[in-house]
Amino acid sequence: DENTVNVILAADVICKAEDAIAVANTIEHLLVPGGIAIVVSVDAKHRFGVDQFESECIRVGLQIETTNVADFYDGQLLHNHDNNDDGIHQTSGYVDDMSLTLFRIHKSNTIQI
Repeated sequence: DENTVNVILAADVICKAEDAIAVANTIEHLLVPGGIAIVVSVDAKHRFGVDQFESECIRVGLQIETTNVADFYDGQLLHNHDNNDDGIHQTSGYVDDMSLTLFRIHKSNTIQI
């Protein structure tokens, strides 16, 4: 189908509960069977609806794994080296107590009846 894709990349697309529903539905609709989506979002403390995203993906039949971004590279990805202002700390809207979650979403190759 020309309206489907193999891979979806998204970041900071969930800001309210309705977004969690819409993003899960959109991913399910646009991914080819066997396709993957990678979604990165800050925690529910800072973005409403993020806490609902995993259950919404499951509701529409997607498989989902979550990883705390701080766990990548032994925590160095979010580390502020030498207290300078590079990296994640320059990102618009980032505050020190934010955590980031990477959602790896897979659409099964099997057709559900």
